[in-house]
Amino acid sequence: MLPDYLCKGLAIVFIGLNPGTYSDCVGHYFARPTNLFWTALYQAGLVNERLTPQDDVRMNEFGYGLTDLVARPTPNVDDLGSDEFVRGGRILRAKILACAPRVACFVGIVGYRAAYDKRAQFGLQPSSPVWGKTKLFIIPSTSPRNAHYRTQAVDWFKQLKVLAKE
Repeated sequence: MLPDYLCKGLAIVFIGLNPGTYSDCVGHYFARPTNLFWTALYQAGLVNERLTPQDDVRMNEFGYGLTDLVARPTPNVDDLGSDEFVRGGRILRAKILACAPRVACFVGIVGYRAAYDKRAQFGLQPSSPVWGKTKLFIIPSTSPRNAHYRTQAVDWFKQLKVLAKE
């Protein structure tokens, strides 16, 4: 299980679906070398230095946080039950309300759909009082398994950067 990196006053909280077994084993978010998260973060200008998974402990320094929708590590998303998404969704909402970031960014749509809205699409979600003033934004997963969106990853992060400044 990975620790949450959350505190008040964050611009963006990045929300993974759940830790993969590799990330859990090494103890860092988005840890596979082929995961685009850290590269896209830099290339979109959200950070001014190249970061690695070992820098996840520094995310608060940049005004960002990290957490997961479901805390339990699995080798594959298919190993998670629908009850885990619903329970994780309730826990996550409480975390987001407590730290009140400007934007909560879901890295991957599968979990958001399972926990909150089956019809959700990528991008900015309709505002809802149950999330306080936090804007919800969904980007495609940066996992190497999500090859369909790999070329668009930086563009999604650039949109997120603009949204966080609004």
